[in-house]
Amino acid sequence: MKTLTFMKRNLKEMTRDPLIYIFCAGFPIFMVLMFQIILKYTGENTPIFEVKSLIPGIMMFSYSMLMLIAALLISKDKTSSFLKRLYTSPMKSHNYIIGYFVPFMIVGLVQSIICIILGYIFGATSGSGFVPFGESLLLILEMLPMMFINIFIGMILATLLNEKSAPAVTSIFISLSGIIGGAWMPLETMGDFEKVAECLPFYPSVYLGRIITNATHTVPDSLGNPVYYSFSDRGLMFLLILLGYLTIFGALTVLFFNKRLKNDC
Repeated sequence: MKTLTFMKRNLKEMTRDPLIYIFCAGFPIFMVLMFQIILKYTGENTPIFEVKSLIPGIMMFSYSMLMLIAALLISKDKTSSFLKRLYTSPMKSHNYIIGYFVPFMIVGLVQSIICIILGYIFGATSGSGFVPFGESLLLILEMLPMMFINIFIGMILATLLNEKSAPAVTSIFISLSGIIGGAWMPLETMGDFEKVAECLPFYPSVYLGRIITNATHTVPDSLGNPVYYSFSDRGLMFLLILLGYLTIFGALTVLFFNKRLKNDC
């Protein structure tokens, strides 16, 4: 019951902040709209901006905003001594972690739904279509590890840094996800740069999402025919990379929250 009460409090705090509507809801809509305009004025010859390719990338990038919101909320609670007062309660570290994590996850699921709806809208208007309902649910499921990783990073930074430093450091991760995540950059044409991107969780998440949406690669085959993303040994490797990062950051979140609890009690 105490965890549920804490979750409700955090969700209310988040919904009171206008930043959550600007970054977590408005920003994905703006990004999709902007790239659809770019696609139109490039003669619709930019596969990476087509909805089946773009939506997984926008979903991945939008989750980085969860990291920012998490860093802002938790570091603010820490600075205001709210957490220190809570530490005198019977709550354990897992109560704090779940109490923060679940509201951020709810917001992330709303982001996912917004992106999926945008995919159907722009897919219908362009005539290219999007994906069946089942594949949409599978896409949301596939994106969960990336969502959780961003939430965990935000919680870790907020635990380690102060109210000013934590949000600032998240900007590094936000920039990384945009530049090296392949959301709107054709990394497959960049040689060794793509190999670097494969070692981080951003690009693998987008790549797996594009397999589900049946998107096409930027580079066609030797005959000029489109090459579709497909699950292979590379896809399996990307899945293992994602799960590996999820495990590491999940464990670090538990470790740092436990350490913080012991130091402040």
